[in-house]
Amino acid sequence: MGKLSNAKILGGVGALLGIVGLGFIGFILKLLAVKNISEATGNEEIFSKYLWAAILNIIAGIILFIAFIPMMSGREKIGMASFGIGGIIAVVLMIVGVWFMKQSYDMIAEETGVGMFHTVALLYIAGAILLLIMIGALLIVIAAILEVVAFFSLPDEVPGKEEASPAI
Repeated sequence: MGKLSNAKILGGVGALLGIVGLGFIGFILKLLAVKNISEATGNEEIFSKYLWAAILNIIAGIILFIAFIPMMSGREKIGMASFGIGGIIAVVLMIVGVWFMKQSYDMIAEETGVGMFHTVALLYIAGAILLLIMIGALLIVIAAILEVVAFFSLPDEVPGKEEASPAI
C-alpha cells in the first residue's frame, strides 16, 4: 500500500498513447493506473467512479456508431434523424461519463497532492459540454496533454502513507 510508481508509468504512457492515436491501448493502461492509485490510497471509490466513466463513454461510442449506420445505407432522411437522435444521446452519456471521471480525478488530486488532476478534470468536463459548439474539442486536446503531465507528476509514494521502516 502506498506505492504509486507503477501508476505513474502506466497512466503517463497510457495518456500519451491516447494522444498519438492508440486510444484503446492507452485507455487500458490508464484504467490499470487508476486501479493502482485506488489501491495505493485505499480509496476504492477512485476506481469505481473511473470505471463508471469508462463504461458510459464506451456505451456512448457504440450508440454513435449504431446511429451512423443508416447514413451509410443511402437513406439520408432516416440517417440524419438517426444520427441526430443518437448523437444527442451519446453526448449526454459522454457528459455524464466525464462527470464521473472528474470526480475520480478530483479524488486522485486530493489523495496524491497532484493538483494538475483537478485542472485536467475541469478541462475534460468543460470540453465535453462545449463539444456541441466545437470549442470543446480544443479543450479536450489540452486536457489530454495535461493528463500526461499529471500522471508523470505523481509521487512514488502516497503522501502520508509511506510504509514505516522497521526499528533497529
